Amino acid sequence: MNIAIIGWGSLIWCPGCLRIRTRWRLDGPKLPIEFARISEDGRLTLVIHLGSEDQPTYWAVSELATLDEARRNLQEREGAKLVDVHYFTRSGRAAPGTLPEVITRTRDWLASHRQLDVVMWTGLRSNWKEKRGKDFSIEDAINYLAELEAARNQVSATYNRTHEYIRNTPPHVQTPVRRAMRARGWQDAELPIDLFEN
Repeated sequence: MNIAIIGWGSLIWCPGCLRIRTRWRLDGPKLPIEFARISEDGRLTLVIHLGSEDQPTYWAVSELATLDEARRNLQEREGAKLVDVHYFTRSGRAAPGTLPEVITRTRDWLASHRQLDVVMWTGLRSNWKEKRGKDFSIEDAINYLAELEAARNQVSATYNRTHEYIRNTPPHVQTPVRRAMRARGWQDAELPIDLFEN
């Protein structure tokens, strides 16, 4: 079984224990992705967020031969629950809780990649309301980052992790939040070219 793993954030530049047998390819499905989740360590991270601008994604092929093994491997790398590892199979089966819009996009993408049997990704959602008490907005995401900047002497580890995450996001993922922070002086990092297929 050939299983594609879709990535768009730290999975690309810091795969950790993720077992892949190819480098990352740029022609993944376009998905509505934004820095709309605050992780447990306080970083602002990228998630699929309906209503956000479509962004290109990357994909690589798992070393593992079964969907269960590959899902557990991605779960371990992400430190997530297994229910947060979403997938769509060539036979039309999707993980419970997968957004219908994402099913449509991954189904269409999988149809054009005949060598693949399954596509999977991390399906974490925005937790903005839980963390900030309001719905996610670009403006409040920028406010959150400005708060981290202002308090960086007190919360230096959180600020540094957030800064690194946003700077190291793959170059083709240019969300409104990332563009706004670049305007404030946050420069995009240059990732090693050997992470990617030519």
